Amino acid sequence: MMTIKPNPDSGPAARRAAAYVAVVLGCLAVAPWVDRLGWVGNAYIHTLHEMAAVVLALGVAAISLLRFHSRKSDTFLLIGSAFVGVAVLDAYHAAQAPNLLTTSPPWSWLASRLFLAVFLWWSAPTRRWVPFEARLDQRRVYLLAGAVTLACLAFFTFTPLPSAYFPDFALRRPAELLPAFFFLLAFVRHLRWGRWREWSFEHWLMLALLIGLMGQVAFMPFATRPFDAASEAAHLAKNCSYLFVLAGLLGSMYSLFQQADESAVALARVNAELQAEMDERTHAEAERDQFFDISQEMLCIAGTDGFFRQLNPAWEKILGWTAEEMRSRMSFEFIHPDDWALTRAEGQRLRLGGGSRSFENRYRTKAGDYRWLSWRAVASRERELIYAIARDVEEEKRIAQMKNDFVSVVSHELRTPLTSIRGSLGLIAGGVAGELPEKARALVEIASKSCERLVRLINDILDVEKIESGKMGFYFVPVELAPLLERAVEDNRAYAEGYGVVPRITATAAGARVWGDPDRLLQVMTNLISNAVKFSPRGGMVEIATERGSGDVRISVTDHGRGIQPEFRQRIFERFAQSDSSSTREKGGTGLGLSISRAIIERHHGRIGFTSEPGVATTFYCDLPEWGALADAAAAEAEDRPRILVCEDDRDVARLLGLMLEREGYQVDVAHDAAQTRRLLREGSYAALTLDLLLPDQDGVTLIRELRREEATSRLPIVVVSVRAQEGAAELNGGAVGVVDWLVKPIDENRLMLAVERAVRSSLGERARILHVEDDADLQRVVAAIVDGDAMVERALNLAEARERLARERFDLVILDLALPDGSGLELLPALGSLDPPTPVLIFSAHEVDPTVAGRVAAVLVKSQTSNRELSERIRSALQGSSR
Repeated sequence: MMTIKPNPDSGPAARRAAAYVAVVLGCLAVAPWVDRLGWVGNAYIHTLHEMAAVVLALGVAAISLLRFHSRKSDTFLLIGSAFVGVAVLDAYHAAQAPNLLTTSPPWSWLASRLFLAVFLWWSAPTRRWVPFEARLDQRRVYLLAGAVTLACLAFFTFTPLPSAYFPDFALRRPAELLPAFFFLLAFVRHLRWGRWREWSFEHWLMLALLIGLMGQVAFMPFATRPFDAASEAAHLAKNCSYLFVLAGLLGSMYSLFQQADESAVALARVNAELQAEMDERTHAEAERDQFFDISQEMLCIAGTDGFFRQLNPAWEKILGWTAEEMRSRMSFEFIHPDDWALTRAEGQRLRLGGGSRSFENRYRTKAGDYRWLSWRAVASRERELIYAIARDVEEEKRIAQMKNDFVSVVSHELRTPLTSIRGSLGLIAGGVAGELPEKARALVEIASKSCERLVRLINDILDVEKIESGKMGFYFVPVELAPLLERAVEDNRAYAEGYGVVPRITATAAGARVWGDPDRLLQVMTNLISNAVKFSPRGGMVEIATERGSGDVRISVTDHGRGIQPEFRQRIFERFAQSDSSSTREKGGTGLGLSISRAIIERHHGRIGFTSEPGVATTFYCDLPEWGALADAAAAEAEDRPRILVCEDDRDVARLLGLMLEREGYQVDVAHDAAQTRRLLREGSYAALTLDLLLPDQDGVTLIRELRREEATSRLPIVVVSVRAQEGAAELNGGAVGVVDWLVKPIDENRLMLAVERAVRSSLGERARILHVEDDADLQRVVAAIVDGDAMVERALNLAEARERLARERFDLVILDLALPDGSGLELLPALGSLDPPTPVLIFSAHEVDPTVAGRVAAVLVKSQTSNRELSERIRSALQGSSR
């Protein structure tokens, strides 16, 4: 369609309307004067008028048709064709000028005007048709214009006609009103269209129509003979109308040239900007690829379907597999079986929008052994991609294990003699060997204290080993802080008195409780209080306080010692950290207490820190979530995870299913019969239902039918887990009722997790993925349009392309044509059936298939016999889950 842009130089609409009024009034004012004028011209002057008209008409026709062929538009096609015919008729009229007074009646003038008026009326816009679109067949228009022109010429040449003048009438040439009528209709159409206000060509065309109309109304009807003043005035008005059309076309062409120049400049600027952007992007991509290739870290991009998309060379260097070998297999084929559950759970959290995730697992090398990898991954849900960095930590694991083994062995080996030494010293100090001399008693006390210090050191080292190996046990219960702090103060009172320091609770938060391990929290308080005591001046006081914050409780321990030096603050929570060697000799300690305390507090979802002002005071504090606020936060976090309803009458199996699903990050509710299932579905919202078909109060197949009849559960994704799964699938005709999968007990955990994941994706509105294997690209586009909104259709044009896609990606459905350029689509069925679970297949081909083949696929449709609606319903049914 032609685009019309406003012309900023065309003037305001009021000025144009005034011009139209001026043309009408001017012609009406001149008409009486012309009628009274006795001037009579001659054939020569008349011929000049007509030849000028011919030249102008040919100019209009040439420019109009040029415009039409450069940008198709019915307006310019009709104007150009009309003026070609008018030029011929005007030329004929000019040739007849010498005979107008004798043998030839001047009907050729009327034919020319009527011809032009009808064509201009035809080209004028209406409410239903805007002629600046190319709808007319140009050949038919040319033939029509040529036929009418030749018919006029033949008519005037061979037909005897009466005089065109009627001297007894008030209007001597009344027939002139017929072209005037069509000029008027054309003018009204253009006026109502309204584009004359902004488009200069339309304005000039309106002026031409008005002048042509006035020539037919104010001048020519009053002519009494050829060449008189009224007749020549009408010819002059006709030439002016041609001139106005020509002026409008030239102005429009000039505007188009200007717009073309401006567009060319703008296009050049845009091209330059695009080129610069492309160069910048190409440079950025080259730098990215270079970084990707030279990075020593193992970088990769993977799809949420479990296949790698891109890997850098570091993978082959460390694992031995080429990038192509790793892309051709699912990532789980490389992962140690013991790490499948952890990796799957982390992948589930990534797919559900869990932000950045860190975890470790073991990957199989090409040599057959496994190496530990440390992962940092983030997912793009929109692009269904996971971006990850893996780091080879096998050597770190080995060294850490050697260190832990050494520490564990040495610590345990030291405990046995230390126990004997401490017990013996205690017996000696207790007098079992008789009364000790004063000097001997002092030596025994020194030995006993040193032994106790050594025992604490070994206990701290063992705690560090437990923390690093993840073996430190925690037993969480609601803990009231006030009694815990009182016990900590009493346990450390004797120790504080040895330093001449008094520990005191200065403030408490009444009724404050946390969810924690009381023994581990007491260990933290003991560490903080003993440190404060050691660094307090003799005669000083250690202040212990609790206060509530926004959803948490702060426990603080303050001493008034010399403070912490600025250079030591950054590493104060590191293992074996000591402020200086003199401090070690003076104050003692292992430098492990604060590191252990931080680990314990972090396991309680808390935070530990300190403030220190040298020479004034140092405060160590730990913030712990208050028990009520922690429960609310846990509930809020749980609400963000998909909730699954497990319907299973066997309580042990129900518990097993619940544990499997919770480990994958789902919330789980359990129902043991159909009635409880219906009640829970009415009371809550679930992402999916796992269902046993053998229930104590109702058959599971009947329950499925009932759920499908209720609006609230008509679209609930269901995963059947039952010993009767195959029989139920046959009874309900496979996936026609919206069952995602039919799983036969005993439970295959991998298949169960894949089915539940598909069910959750369906409930969250994520579109399924379909691979359409079809060599007809147009049919592929049609099928994609039919299922638009239900699924995302991806295309493969032949068997080779389909095999490549299926080796790298997982699809929810494959639509398969049988006649492909490089073989039969049936060759894909073994590979699709070997997947776990198998990918559903819908055969959509021009050929019928054997019943044995039809029994292996979800559905078989013949192209020429299948409506769009049937195809859509079959695809939707197969996506919901077919019998496997």
